[in-house]
This record gives sequence, structure tokens and C-alpha cells, in this order.
Amino acid sequence: MKKHIEIQVKTAPLWAEYVSDLLINRVGCPGVVTEEKEFEDEKLVSSEIETVKGYLAFTEDFDINKVRDLMLRERESLVLAGISPDSIGSWAVDTKEVPEEQWAENWKKFWHPQKIGSKIVICPTWEEFDQKDNDIIIKLDPGSAFGTGTHPTTRLCIRALEKIMPGFKSEISMADVGTGSGILAIAGVKLGVTSAVGVDNDASVICVAEQNAQKNMVQDKCRFFAGKSSDIKGKYDIVVANILTEVLVDIMPDLEKLLKPDGVLVLSGIIKRKLHLIEDSLEKNSLKLTEVSEEENWVAPLVFS
Repeated sequence: MKKHIEIQVKTAPLWAEYVSDLLINRVGCPGVVTEEKEFEDEKLVSSEIETVKGYLAFTEDFDINKVRDLMLRERESLVLAGISPDSIGSWAVDTKEVPEEQWAENWKKFWHPQKIGSKIVICPTWEEFDQKDNDIIIKLDPGSAFGTGTHPTTRLCIRALEKIMPGFKSEISMADVGTGSGILAIAGVKLGVTSAVGVDNDASVICVAEQNAQKNMVQDKCRFFAGKSSDIKGKYDIVVANILTEVLVDIMPDLEKLLKPDGVLVLSGIIKRKLHLIEDSLEKNSLKLTEVSEEENWVAPLVFS
């Protein structure tokens, strides 16, 4: 029987997304589970997160101390930046072994339909949702890909797309860098984008994105491929990049080249305390920050070229 390692990190509700990001992007967990968050009219009404759980394929040489050291360093950096230790939680790390079937299905218990912006509703493919007149439903199964709409970075992007879409009067093209499950490209098309291209450096998520586009009947307007930002050809009205801050800084020249003269750049995946790195990178690439949206210590800058 195949096994996985469940990494459990004790945290506070406000920092569960931050810990999740560390487990995915620094530890390499393909899946992360947190307790359910409930929203009503875009306001958080329930959040009882005490533990974030990440999953790795079982190996004999797994070293829990490396994960503990990472969490300790990151927590200390937040405290040094002036954040109260009591508001962060302990970030104590523990592990256990679980059967593959358990980790693959466990997270589904905590994910239910959620209305993200004024229109977009993210609905798991295994659940139903009572659609209202203004609702735009996106049926989603992320598989092993990052992007369910529950992370603040994804929600910020979707709200930004809803906001900027009315400013375009003709056909709209969109590039989604770090597409993951394809959720942002699909949301863009559902909101009025004529054609969207999504790229991700993880080849395993491309089939997930393609399947999600088919489930939402937008496969004729979405194209996904494995690669880097520099592999995308052409120029676009909207460029969205929901990636880590350091990666955004590295690829900013590519993002600038992808923008049409009157295009809009939507950036996310940025912890608030690292916004200055983005501002510096934008300036170096002849781009100017227009406005910033914020949720739970995450920020999403908008840049109008």
C-alpha cells in the first residue's frame, strides 16, 4: 500500500494561508488541507483553523527537522518585522504516515462552493450550488494543481478581473502565468475574455487545467502549455501572474513584454511585507503601480500600462 507523510503545522487562522504557501512552495507538498472557511456576502463568518496539513509521498529519508527549521526561520522573520507572536500561533510541526487514499480524498471534505467576488462562484465538481441570476459558476477539480479559489491570492485576482473587465470594449486577450488548475484563465473567459493562454512550469498540472476548461465549456477559448513566462508569444490585454514574490521579480521583464500598450497587469502571491520588492521591480521595468488590493496580509498590485 502506498503511503504519504502528513505534515501538521499548528497556526492561527490569519496565518493559515501563509503556512499553506510555505508547505506548497518551500516544502514541495502537492496538497494542503485546512479547516473550512465560510463566507457570506464576501465576508468571513467562520474560521476555526488550528492546523494546516501538507502531504508528501513517503520516503525513508524524510527529515522533519528541515521542515521545523523552515517554519522557525519564517516565523522569526515575521516577529522581527513587528508582528505579534501571539497572533501567529506556535507553528509547531508534527508528522504521521497516512494511506494514499486518505490524503487524496481528505481535503475534499473541507472544500465547498464559495462566492469569490460579486459574480464568480467556485464550485467543486462533486457538489451542487443554487445559482442566482448574477452568479457565474466555475466548476473545478484542482487535482494536484494549486488553485481552488480559497486562497486569498486567487480571490484577489478574481476580484481584480471582475473590476477591470468593463474597461475593455473589444476582443480581450489574456495570459495567465503560473496557471495551476487553470482557474484564473477560466474565470477570465467566463467574465468576457475572448482568448486565454495559461502556462505553468509544472507539466503535470496542464492536463488538470485542460480538463477544468472542458468542464466549464470554455476549452475552445483556453490554451494551456508547460513552460515559462518567456515561452509565451504575443501581447495581451490582461496579464495575470499569481506566483511567489521572488519569482515575480525575476520574470518582471517577461511580463512587461507581454502587455499591450493599454493592457493591465494583475500580480498576486505577494505577502504585504514584500510589496516593496515588487514596487522596485516594476520601476526598473518602466511600469508604475496603480493600485493595491489586500486580504489577510496578501496583496495584489494592479498595473495599467
